[in-house]
Amino acid sequence: MTQFSRKDMEARYQLFQHFALEDQRNYYNSTLRKFRNAAAQVNRYRALFAFLTGLASALAGFIVGANFITGARCAAAEAGALPEDCGTLSMVVGFLILLSVVMPALGAFFNTLADLYQWDRQITIYESAVENIEFADAQSPIDEMEDPVYAASMAAYTEGTLLVMSDETSQWGQSIRTPPQVQEFIQRMTERAEQYKGVADESRQEPPPPPKG
Repeated sequence: MTQFSRKDMEARYQLFQHFALEDQRNYYNSTLRKFRNAAAQVNRYRALFAFLTGLASALAGFIVGANFITGARCAAAEAGALPEDCGTLSMVVGFLILLSVVMPALGAFFNTLADLYQWDRQITIYESAVENIEFADAQSPIDEMEDPVYAASMAAYTEGTLLVMSDETSQWGQSIRTPPQVQEFIQRMTERAEQYKGVADESRQEPPPPPKG
């Protein structure tokens, strides 16, 4: 296994942090905002068309009940006795009935659109991706760590980030890998780092070999 110097590991960490994790996190957040906006717009249209359907039906029923039922002013037996605005009211009722038929169809169109693009499901996936990439970023190495621990932390950090990125690309049919799997990997790498640290401490405690005479 190739051993990198501390400066080399720090340089690799900075490059990975900037061009991999930060870039991916920005992509997840922007995609999440886009999907949330799309889902909110579709939900607004669905609610609007449902409201218009109920409103059109209620207005049509009110106009008919107030003007066209038996005994009302537009229900006279003789056509010549009808008020002049009854024809207009009749046209309005017909238009409202048409709206009460068309609006549910438009609402069904947006229901189909939401089912097709599955924005709610995509939002859940990208929310999990953002949470998991934050979890992976929390494992990033810090300057106070010794070299073996720094190397193990960097390996856990990069592995966790790449796992999140890999699982996000397979979102159609698969869900994001859960954090406990990343945690198991971090635990293994931490134990390995402790072993390396112990070996390094023992080697420093060994007395130097006697000089050759």
